[in-house]
Amino acid sequence: MLSDKFIKSFLLALLIVAAGCSDKNEKIPVLNYEDKKQMLEVVKRFYDENVINAFGGVFDESGKETIVAGIEKNDKNEWGIKFIQLKKVDNEFETIFETKLLDGSFKESMVDKIKFPMRDYELIYYNSQGYFMGSGGGEVISYIIDFGKKEIYYAHLVADPEIPPSLYISPNTQDRYIREFFYTYFKRDYPKLRIVDEDIQLD
Repeated sequence: MLSDKFIKSFLLALLIVAAGCSDKNEKIPVLNYEDKKQMLEVVKRFYDENVINAFGGVFDESGKETIVAGIEKNDKNEWGIKFIQLKKVDNEFETIFETKLLDGSFKESMVDKIKFPMRDYELIYYNSQGYFMGSGGGEVISYIIDFGKKEIYYAHLVADPEIPPSLYISPNTQDRYIREFFYTYFKRDYPKLRIVDEDIQLD
């Protein structure tokens, strides 16, 4: 005759297997790409629980709605942030494009969708805001990510007591609307802002 202990162990094993099967069979719900809360919840559940922010919308010339997810790495081997464009295929998310690991953190930062003329889709805007700033100055890192062109436009503000406020804009930022956006955004807080040709690295 089977012991009570064996029966309990057997039933527990069945419950664990059933729970695992239930998770695998769970389907991605109907997506409302304008619902930021749902985007984050669904991507964390069905793609990567480490996702910190997620935005739905049209991000390339295809005209199809996809999701852009942001992940932050902070360990001995990797530090920074990355953005991943995802599309729903059947009951999973597949990667369309993934940025390299970028300098920055999602703490104290701003991330949102942004629209520019001459494009029929949205881009992702990141601004580190106060994360790298201190009472004596510091720096602000900003990115605009164009998933349609697979380009990362980069701006770096340095506000240090020893040098005038300086803004570096990456050479691939040829779109005048994006260049003007970077410049006018920082010009509001730093009227004497100058644009420099080489990126400045603070010690």
